Amino acid sequence: MKGGWAGMGMAQDVLQKLRENTFETRATGVAIPSVQEGSYVRVGIRGERFWCRVSRERADGSLLAVVDNYLTKSPWKRGDEIVLQRSHVLEAADYRDALVFRALWATLGSAPAAAMSWRASRTNV
Repeated sequence: MKGGWAGMGMAQDVLQKLRENTFETRATGVAIPSVQEGSYVRVGIRGERFWCRVSRERADGSLLAVVDNYLTKSPWKRGDEIVLQRSHVLEAADYRDALVFRALWATLGSAPAAAMSWRASRTNV
């Protein structure tokens, strides 16, 4: 076998790199979120989930979106534009949801606490 164990190790490295640089996709059976221009969408890559605001849908059906969080594991910065596929959208929210979140943040004084409270209110609907 050409390459032997060294070849397998390289293949595993390539697969690991691919996994690290591929967006998560929605689980099978999960409802497809309604997404339109101005929607906020939650996506995940490199073990980090974050929100983006959809700027527009491109002709090929992909979404042009602006990163709306400060990231620690990804190369993008808040305000950077990225291209997403609809299958990458794990969750969607609209402007009203954003207002509720901001009000919770102001009331609770903590973004993580506001996020947990907001998420709980959405799953109890």
